[in-house]
Amino acid sequence: MATVIPKQTKKERDQITIRLDRDVLQTLEHYCKYLESGRDYVVGQCLSFIFRKDRPFNEWLAKQGIAGSSQANVPAVAETQPKPATRNAKPTAVQGRLAVTE
Repeated sequence: MATVIPKQTKKERDQITIRLDRDVLQTLEHYCKYLESGRDYVVGQCLSFIFRKDRPFNEWLAKQGIAGSSQANVPAVAETQPKPATRNAKPTAVQGRLAVTE
């Protein structure tokens, strides 16, 4: 019988060592704590985001005959986030909690 949720595929991972400025590392640690995620996940997601969004890099890859990353099929974060508010827009999230008067 088929299951509703498919088995998770295991991705092959390699280990690297990097050196970061202390302030960048401290911010990374805070971001990991904020997301409740590990460094490897956060750094991997950041790199995948940059690789998807950097058009000149993707054009360069195409000219080199290099296929895009397997992460290219992952929807971009910006596509799932709401659009930024315009200058005259009222903050709807705050309106529900605060009495906003004009």
